[in-house]
Amino acid sequence: MVFSLTVSCTKETELFIQKQHKWENLCRSYLVEARWFYSGYAPTLEEYLENAWISMGGHAGIAHAYLLLESTMRKTCLDSFKINGSSPIYWSSLIAQLSDDLGTSKAEIMRGDLAKSIQYYMMEKGVTEEQAQDHIKGLISFSWRKLNETIAKNSNPKSIILTTLSLNMARTAQCIYQHVDGVGKSTRVTRDHLMSLIAEPIAMFD
Repeated sequence: MVFSLTVSCTKETELFIQKQHKWENLCRSYLVEARWFYSGYAPTLEEYLENAWISMGGHAGIAHAYLLLESTMRKTCLDSFKINGSSPIYWSSLIAQLSDDLGTSKAEIMRGDLAKSIQYYMMEKGVTEEQAQDHIKGLISFSWRKLNETIAKNSNPKSIILTTLSLNMARTAQCIYQHVDGVGKSTRVTRDHLMSLIAEPIAMFD
């Protein structure tokens, strides 16, 4: 009986999310990037960010992680999955995307991929790469302040899982990309972080 109720609640949650987003927003954001790439269009930084915070997949990732940790979603958490610029997922996604851009844009452009926030800001404002990088770092700092403000204003303990997931996504992104690309071009620093997090603590108890 409990299992049936859990499955039912999970399915209801899934249907709610599909109804709100239909997972179309993520696919639509990929299509936007594809159109930019093949048409040679250079969006403004604002246009890029309006699309990129969705295309980085934060909503989908956090939704799946939440369902693994919680059998049902409460309405306060479900509201945060609506596409808007005031939820912790929004600011966390921005931090993750901008951190990714700082760490991977050079290598990705060399591979022929789409330009990133740094390049679009350089084209829009006519500034140097270093100035653009400084601006993006400033946006990351601003996004962290907004994320912390959003979480501080939400004192509902029922939302703790969602806020923790949002914080951890932003923290993980900054950790991975602080030494260039810690995923596509795994460095020794990334390897050492993973070893200290996973292997070494376990080894202490052998």
